[in-house]
Formats: sequence, structure tokens, C-alpha cells
Amino acid sequence: MKLFHISTTIALVTILFTSNAFADEHKYEYIVVGAGSAGLSAAYKLQSLDKDFIVLEKNTRSGGIAENGVRGRFHYAKGTEYLGKPEGYLAKVIEDLKIPMVEIPTPMDASIFKGEMYIGGKELAHFTIEKTGKDEFQKFIELLNSTKNMKFKELLKLDHITAKQWLDDNQIHPFIQLRYNVMARGLFGANLTDISALSFIPEAIFDYVDVEEVSDLMEPDTNGHSESWTTQTGIATIATSIAKNLDEHIRYQSSVKHITKVKAGYQIEFNVGDKVHTLTSEKVIVATPAPVAAYIARDVLTQEQKNILEQIDYAQYATVALFSETPIFNKAFDLAILDGNTITDLYDATWVERHYNAELNNVKEYIASVYLAPQGVADKSLLKSSDSEIMDIIFTELNPVVPSISEKVIGHEIKRFYHAYPVFNEGYFTRLHKLKSSFSGVYLAGDYMAYPTFDAAFESGFKAVLQAEEE
Repeated sequence: MKLFHISTTIALVTILFTSNAFADEHKYEYIVVGAGSAGLSAAYKLQSLDKDFIVLEKNTRSGGIAENGVRGRFHYAKGTEYLGKPEGYLAKVIEDLKIPMVEIPTPMDASIFKGEMYIGGKELAHFTIEKTGKDEFQKFIELLNSTKNMKFKELLKLDHITAKQWLDDNQIHPFIQLRYNVMARGLFGANLTDISALSFIPEAIFDYVDVEEVSDLMEPDTNGHSESWTTQTGIATIATSIAKNLDEHIRYQSSVKHITKVKAGYQIEFNVGDKVHTLTSEKVIVATPAPVAAYIARDVLTQEQKNILEQIDYAQYATVALFSETPIFNKAFDLAILDGNTITDLYDATWVERHYNAELNNVKEYIASVYLAPQGVADKSLLKSSDSEIMDIIFTELNPVVPSISEKVIGHEIKRFYHAYPVFNEGYFTRLHKLKSSFSGVYLAGDYMAYPTFDAAFESGFKAVLQAEEE
């Protein structure tokens, strides 16, 4: 799947020599392409190293798939909702900029299956035991825990089989597989057959941190911690805070079209409106989705690098914010739809702000976020649906969950993601290792270079700078 149609060489040459094309005289040490999570991380690190750099971002905002909307007194996420406890370079930047993180209040998770709702981890554990039996559930937990002590070669084998094959080989109960197939579609936009066992394991383990026995899940939840974090106004606030700090280093509405090698380093051609600009730099960090990187950097990547990038498939995704004057769902932060067809999750988008700001508790404004995912990465039909078709899906699938939902909704906003998540399929980490070790002059960063999460993408931008500085 390509974001741009490839122009002919003749057309590019013609554009470069029109009266609208001009070169900025300044030469930078670094140019960063993209101001998503990875690009912001790379830029922040470059700033701390006192490097001469600029960030070129095609949109009018930073953050990539971390995007907020605002309605009335509330903020709502259009893409990324939350992350685990900040670690690594992300934690440092959050501390540096004093970004006020908050833990998502419990109960964070709820699930619904065949009309029955289970709120909190304890209820879902009880239900899972009812469906599978205690021994089957215990077998799954022990299987996950067994991976924590695996040696590198053993883990590498898990990169070459699908999550579905791994679960089948270990005779994991079909209901547990159903639960995690919904999770995979919700988190990756891909099913258990699409992703490798190695990419599946970290997300599954996150549900059972420090759990050795099923009985541990049956104990009352006394600590009240979700282990998931955001800001009161959403994950996008992290991006906007970093972008504000970078200030004039980011040049918005600058759509990069081509990177070429020149004597002085690298020349970057980009459009601002109908004007074509060029800049030069010693090194370039491309922090865009893989298909975009493959296109704009096609003349400076090796054939092996291009071959690897061409193998990266992206899942499509859509989110819909539903506005109402009465609650659509407010029993937990996230409701997983275990037997849904297209919808995987229903979020209370006001959950965090109401908890941390008592003044909002009585505000009669409500926002629910609906996440729609394809059946698998090969399913490209979702984003071909019109707005009315998407709303029909929502009203049909959610009516059993929220009776008369169409009468509650007074407005909506649909957000489509054509490059939502890179799919970490069989052999992905093996190919990624080759790709990471092959950079010189031009460095790639983004979630496809690490793992399809905001924090992993952020770390990849930081590491791209370290790699470039070591050269």
C-alpha cells in the first residue's frame, strides 16, 4: 500500500527547475522528516546535543496518530489512547518538560460477550475460568511466563511462527484465543494469524504482570492501579508539549517528496503549498510510515533496505467519537467487544478528566470513542466505507450493548488511519535487525522500527540519533 503515486523522473526534474523551486542556502547537520512520536523524539535529542537541525512536517500539527479532539469541556483521543508506565527516553523527556502524567483510574477494563458485561480484571478472570476451566487458564499463564526466561535463539524461533500457530501448538483454549484475537485486532489492526508469536507475547504478558497462578487473579484488587498512563487531556499532550519546546525547529505544512545524495550531503525536496523548496543536510532521519520512507528516500536507500520496507504491510483503522447528552458507556475506561464483528473497543473518552477534575463530574456532556478494526491485515474494506456506512456499523453492532444508541448520539466525528499500524508478521524482527544495522547517512525511525506503540516509536527516534552520532 502506497501513500503517494510515484511520479516519473522527467516530471520531478521539470518541477525542480520551475520558477516555484528554490533552494534555502542554509545547510543543516540534520533534517528530520516527520513530527510524529519518533520524529519528535529524534528532534528533542538533537536539541539536547546542540545540533543544527530542522523538522519537516507535512501536517499543521505534530503527533502523528496521537491526536486530540476537543468538544465542550472535554478532550478526546482520535488515535492513541494510553501507554504503559513511561520508561527510557520518553520518561526522561516527560520529566524534563514536567508533563503532568496521570494513571488511568480503575476499573480500566471491561469486556462484553453475548450480552453479559464483565467489569475489571477479577470479573473477566472468573468468566474466563467459566469458559475454559481453571487448568486451561493456568496453562496459558504458564506458557506466557515461560517466555520470560527464554534464550535469544528460542525467542528467535517465535519470530518465525504466527501467534495462532504458537497458541494452537500449545493447545490453548479457543475462548482465550478469541479474547486475544480481539485484542490483536484492536492493538495491531491484525489478527493472530497475521502477527508473529514474538510480537504477540509482550501484549499478552502485560495482562498478567507478576501473576504466577490463576488464583492471583481472583484476589480483590486492593492497589487500585491500572499500570496505564496518559495525561488529563490525552497522549497527544505529550507530543504538543515537545513540539512547543522545539518551537521554530519544526516547519509545518512541508511535504517532503524526494531525498537525493549530493556532494554536500543530502538534498531534501519538499513542497510548501505550490512552492518547491530544497534544503541540504549532513544526515537525515526519516520518521514516517515505511511506505512513505521508501518513496521519498528511494534514491538513497540500498536495494536490500527497499526490499525490506516493501515487505512491511500496514493495517487500516478508524475511530469514531460519539457525542451525547447522556452516557453511552461509563462503567470503565475501555469496553472490549469480544463477540463483535468490526468494533473491538468502546471507550469512555471523559473517564480520565472526570476522575481528576471534580468540577467536570456534573457536566452533561459525554463522549464515547469507538474503535473499528479490519478482520485482518488483508482486509482493506473498512476505509472504503462511507461515513453513513460506518455509522450504520456502529449503530448495528453497539445496539445490543447500548440499547437505542442511535437516539442517544447527537453528533459524531470519524477519523480514518490508512497507515495505522505496521504488522509485525512472521520474520519481522529478523528483517528489522538487518535493516537497523544497515544505515549510513540516512536513518529510519518510527513504530515499524521498534513496535507499534507510541512509546516504542519514541524510543526509535532517540536511538536513530545515537546511531547517527556513532557513525
